Formats: sequence, C-alpha cells, structure tokens
Amino acid sequence: MHYGAASAMAPVLELPTWVIGSLTILLFVGTSFAGLAVSRGWSRRRGLHALVDNGVIGWIFSAILGIYAIAIGLIAVATWGNSAEASSIASHEAAAIGALFRDVSGYPDPVRVELQRLVREYASDVVDTEWPLQQEGDVPTSGGEILDRLENRLYAFEPATSGLQAVHAEALDSFNEVVESRRRRLEAVDYAVPKALWGVVLVGAAIAIVASFVFNMESFQVHALMTCLLAGMIGLLVFFIMITDHPYHGPSGVSPEAYQLVVRDLIDPRLAH
Repeated sequence: MHYGAASAMAPVLELPTWVIGSLTILLFVGTSFAGLAVSRGWSRRRGLHALVDNGVIGWIFSAILGIYAIAIGLIAVATWGNSAEASSIASHEAAAIGALFRDVSGYPDPVRVELQRLVREYASDVVDTEWPLQQEGDVPTSGGEILDRLENRLYAFEPATSGLQAVHAEALDSFNEVVESRRRRLEAVDYAVPKALWGVVLVGAAIAIVASFVFNMESFQVHALMTCLLAGMIGLLVFFIMITDHPYHGPSGVSPEAYQLVVRDLIDPRLAH
C-alpha cells in the first residue's frame, strides 16, 4: 500500500522506541481509567447502573470490539507491509550498487578508476547525505546528480572487444537496477497512513473503550482492571502502527546498514580492517 499523507506525529517518532511505547500505553490506560472513574460516578449518582443488562451490553460490546479489531488489524498489517517493502528496496539497491562496482572493475583504465569513484561516491552519499534527509521525511536529490554523471560516462564508453562488450552490458544492467531501486526507495519515503485511517484508529479506540464503561460491575477495581487491559492492548497496536507508519523515519525505521556493508566490505575493503 502506498500512502502519501504526512504524519502529525512525526516529531514524536524521534524519541527512543521504548519511550514511544511507554507513553502511548500510559496515555491510553490513564485516559481510560480517568474516564471510567468519572462515568461510573456519574451513572451511579443517577441510578443508571441499575438499568444496565450486562448480557445485552456484552453482545453489543463484542460486536463493536470485533469490528474495531478487524479494522485496526488490517491497518497494522498494511503498515508492516510498507515497512518490510521499504527494507527490501534498500537491500536490493545496496546489492545492485555492489554488483555495479564489480562490473565497472572490468573496464580498462582510466575509465575504470573514474567509474569506481562515481559508484563509491554514490554509495557514500546515500549513507551520509540522503539517509538523514529520508529520516526527516524529505526526498533527497543529491544521489540523482551523481547517477547522471555516472550514466553519461557509461553511455559514452565504446567497448572495443567482445569481452568488453559483455562487461559493458552487465554494467548497464546493474546501473539500471540501481536507478530503479533508487526510484522505489524515494517513493517509500512518503509511505504513511492517511489521516482518514488515523481517524478510524483513534475514534474506534475511543468507542471501544467507552463501551466498556457501560458494564455494571460492583467492584470498581475489577471494572478498572478490565478496562485498562483493553486500553493497554489497543495502545500496543496504535504504538505498532506509529513506529511502522513511516518506514525510514526515526530510530525504529529502516537503517542504512546494507549500504554501509557495501561501502565497508566491497567498495572499500580497507575499511573492514
């Protein structure tokens, strides 16, 4: 799924993952506990609790919770799919960069040196320049300029032997793989759950939690425990959607490790020691 809405919660995603999870669950549980305390006192002062039939309420509550569970589950699966796809795109591009570097190593000097320098420059630019911009939700452009120079040099080369023709054909295929993977990576920067779906998540959570207030229980402690357990579970799912909403954003997003491995172990093996 490809979504294009910017998240209003983007600054929150800069926090450590455990902090985001703790705050989200505490917000849901604390709000639910306070809401239950207020609504329970209000209904008992007016004697409304005596009119409640837990059997009927339980049937309606199950229906509400079932519908909400399906909706939030599908959204969670969609965000996880976006995150997994973004990770796969990054790994594929890194592999294509490594293959391109190996291919251009078969060119004669001085073309080989220049092509290797451009491939190395592009890989380093992805790690050092483009990735920080992606983590902030911006679409980078610097790598495209490097690829333009690399393309011009590749297409200007005229292989003189059948061996060089084979090397040149492989290099062009690898270059096209890099270009295609880069395009898909830049598209993934804008992956996000639309605001309308966030409305479904949050409004649905409020409806499900408020519905649990209606039950008539003699023990406030038991009633609060069940409501807080429900709120905590919903908070966990909302937390999961938050951290997978923007695949490249924040410390929990996709890392540039695949590119770093290519730079360290393949393009410049001296850095591995």
